[in-house]
Amino acid sequence: MWSFFFLVASFSGVKVEASSNFSDNNWQISWLIKNADFEVVDIADFGVSAGAPYVWYVDQEGVEAWGTSNPSGEIEVWQNGVGQPIPAYSGNNFIELNSNGPGPVYQDIKTIPGSTLTWSFAHRGRSGIDTAELLIGAPGNLAPIFLASDGQEWGTYSGTYVVPAGQTHTRLTFAPISTSNGNLTTGNFLDDINLYISIEGAQLGDYVWHDENGNGVQDNGESPAPGVEVNLYDNQGSLLQTQTTNDLGGYLFSGLLPGNYGIAFVNPDPSHYVFTNQKSGGDAARDSDPNKNGRATINIPTLRSEVISMDAGLTTIGSAMIHKTDGVKNLAGASFDVLDSNGNLITNVTTDANGIAMAENLIPGTYTTKETSAPIGYQLDQTATSFEIVYEQTTPVELNVTNQIITGSVTVHKIGKQDQALPYAIFEINTASGENIGTITTDKNGDATMSGLIPGDYVLSEVTAPKGYERSKETRPFTIPFNPTETVELTVKNELIETPPEPKPDEPSNPSTPTTDSKHSAVITATKAVTSAEKLPATGDSDDLAVLFIGIFALTTSMYLVRRK
Repeated sequence: MWSFFFLVASFSGVKVEASSNFSDNNWQISWLIKNADFEVVDIADFGVSAGAPYVWYVDQEGVEAWGTSNPSGEIEVWQNGVGQPIPAYSGNNFIELNSNGPGPVYQDIKTIPGSTLTWSFAHRGRSGIDTAELLIGAPGNLAPIFLASDGQEWGTYSGTYVVPAGQTHTRLTFAPISTSNGNLTTGNFLDDINLYISIEGAQLGDYVWHDENGNGVQDNGESPAPGVEVNLYDNQGSLLQTQTTNDLGGYLFSGLLPGNYGIAFVNPDPSHYVFTNQKSGGDAARDSDPNKNGRATINIPTLRSEVISMDAGLTTIGSAMIHKTDGVKNLAGASFDVLDSNGNLITNVTTDANGIAMAENLIPGTYTTKETSAPIGYQLDQTATSFEIVYEQTTPVELNVTNQIITGSVTVHKIGKQDQALPYAIFEINTASGENIGTITTDKNGDATMSGLIPGDYVLSEVTAPKGYERSKETRPFTIPFNPTETVELTVKNELIETPPEPKPDEPSNPSTPTTDSKHSAVITATKAVTSAEKLPATGDSDDLAVLFIGIFALTTSMYLVRRK
């Protein structure tokens, strides 16, 4: 019946602590009241002086958890201080219900229908006997519960209230009824307001919720998970109790002895839900305790212990489909790591014959996939791809990843007759079908390389030979294999261009002016030339014919010189 206790503690942000009201096998714990003795008040931002030292009119926004129906919207807060004749009942602060007008104060609390709550408060008159009333009920449907009348001493009061069926929100209101002097702006001090719930033995419980973003933390707006079965086991594995979370996701085991216990949360639909990340966020009051199988362990140290941190988050599961191709065909054998937003490895998947790899059972969140092994003959894709899994996802997230085929290279070594390196030879590379790929030119070492050739058949042709060498007319076919591991090497040898030898020229005559002796020598030379010329050259003997003409020219020149002399 008390399952909701731990749920509300989580929602309200209030740590529930045991009170001192213990009895054998029965004790009380505070039930969700915030700022019970008005200690949390923001006077600096929301307060103004009420005309006396240590007395303030504070806008209700500055008084945590409390509201007022005072038309001014202000709550009158008194504080202990030098010269202040009225001390607080608890702590340093208390309030006056008769503020700058009659100012009922109230606080709304989540409650479990059918539960019994114990209330208590302290009341005092200001100048004489003042009267105030406690009203409890659903907002808009309050019922009078108790009248307190006190003079200039604090009086304390308590009682019980049974939450009606269907009432999950209950309002406590303290309203001023009368004052000793009839002044509706002075009187009725109030302090130390509490609610308790009676519990037998040690307690264990908390809250089951839908973790819609999959982060393992109870975030605002995430809904409770009602109807979830929770089983309690002793340290020997024997089942002790079974609870089912209520409409607000709460559960509670009570009457427990100190010791070690096991808790098993039962997944209501394993085909749809999984338990969220365990122990995330660093806050035990807001994390999820069970592992992926819904199991957790806990220790209860004493009979009066309350363990209110055993939460469980349920979330949905989604999937991602990785489709691997080379742009044309599907590729099998590509492996991928799938990492969560913190870089933790979630799974590794490998594509099948259809090029598909499925990453299953992914809770909501951001993931990254990266290829760890490429198909044979293809380059490893180092690109990390992010994707999102959302709550209640029904279809896989599809990721298309393309691999580039591993390309090869060819190197041409150009040499001469003596195996010397020949630079500046230009080669053209074509596919076997005649498509031109490009040209390469040998460097000073006689080498030229073309890379990035996809596997297939090619033809190498020389288009320009080094200077002084004949162009090789021979084409050289070669093949880049699938999944190439080394460069294809080709050697092409060039021959020198053959040229005919040039004729040896005659010795030139002395160009200086001839003397008498030189003129005589010239005549003798010319005569010899004529004598030699008397022998007719053989038909087709071009060399003899040339000599004949030289001789005639020399004879004519000599005769001319003699005549001039």
